[in-house]
Formats: sequence, C-alpha cells, structure tokens
Amino acid sequence: MKEHISQEHDMKKILIPLLTLSLLFTACGVVQPAAQTEPPTPIIQTVVVVATTEAAPPTSIPLPTQGPTNTPIPLPTETATSQPPTAEPPTAAPQSTATVSVGASDLTPVHVDNILGKGVFADITFSSDRITLNCYPREFEITMRAIHPDVTRAEMFYRVLEAPTFFRYSDWFLIGNMSTDGKGNFFITFKATDITADWRGLDEAVIEFQFAGVNKGGGVVDRTQKIEKMVKYYKNCPPVP
Repeated sequence: MKEHISQEHDMKKILIPLLTLSLLFTACGVVQPAAQTEPPTPIIQTVVVVATTEAAPPTSIPLPTQGPTNTPIPLPTETATSQPPTAEPPTAAPQSTATVSVGASDLTPVHVDNILGKGVFADITFSSDRITLNCYPREFEITMRAIHPDVTRAEMFYRVLEAPTFFRYSDWFLIGNMSTDGKGNFFITFKATDITADWRGLDEAVIEFQFAGVNKGGGVVDRTQKIEKMVKYYKNCPPVP
C-alpha cells in the first residue's frame, strides 16, 4: 500500500511537470501570435494642380505697315495676248478756259436801236456784247454817227450794275471825248481797265452807256437815252452756255 502510494506520489511528481509542460506547449501552440497590424497605409496627399487657363488678352489686329497699294490698271492698249501696243498720236492737253482766247467770230455785236439815239446819234454799235478783265475780250469798239447838225463832239459816260441782282449800281462816270474823223463819225475803244477799280472787282456785272452831243461852243446839244443792260462784264471768263 505504501509502495502504491509512493509510486502514485512519484507519478504525480512526474506527471505534474509533464502536464505543466504540456499545457505550456499547448498554450504556445494555441495561442497564436497576435496579428500584426499592418502599418497604416500612408495617405499620399495628392495635390491636384488645376491648370487655370487664363484667357489670353485679345490679340489686336495688326495695323498695316504700309498704305494700300493701288492695283495697276492696264493701259487700254494692253491685251491678254501680249500684242505690242498700238501707238496713238499724242493729244494736246486742253488749255485752261482762263487763258483761251476766243476768235473775233465768237463775239456778238450789239446794234442799238436808233430810237435810243434820240435824234442826236444813229447807228450806235458795240463790237461785243461782253467784256472781261482777265479773259477775252478785254476791250471792244464803239462806233456811231452824229445826225444832229450842231454836234461836233461826242462824250461817253458809263455806269456799272452788279449782276445778277442789279441791287447795287455805281454813279455815272465820264470816259471823255470820242475820236472823230471830222465827218460826223465817232469811235472809241472801251477797255475793262477803264472801269473804276472799285467796280471792276465784281465777278459779274452789266455796263450801261450814255452819249452826249456837244456843239462847237462846248454846250450839250442833247443826250441819248440810257443804253441799259446790253453789255455784260465778267471779271474772269464767262460761263460756257
């Protein structure tokens, strides 16, 4: 009995350490190592670069660096077949109307009615119905004959009326004695420069005339009627009709 108890006691001494070891091994086998937590995935901060497209300032339209060039116009003689141009005789350049002299045939004489002579003069004639200061004609002839027996000398007067209104007019001016052939015929050349400077500066006017018959003693026998608006005056060339 004692041996049995001793053996049992010895067995306990052996089994307890074994059990202890077994438990330790079991514990070691059962207990799994703690799951290692993976280190947190580093959060990569993504910087989103938003490409801001700034609107480019409006491009100004470039100004032309030189003036437009005129497209050359082909001469009338140039053709697509490149034929040699036909030479044309040169034409004379037209002259300025301010310097063109019109022939005497262009002048219109004025024949005054003898009634206006009033029994003193007859056949009063102006060689032109116009006169100019800077164009043509610059003068014209006046002729007449005395029909009153006492008339031995003729004096000529004129005045200027502004045209076309005839609102302004000058006084009567004495030109002087007309030339004579001693047989009762009288004549004179009337020039634009005979007009007083105050009035020949008008662009357009009319010239009116009157004649006085004078006897040997210097007395006025009588005067003609006023010869009105029969002669036109122009500072420059008259307009072409």
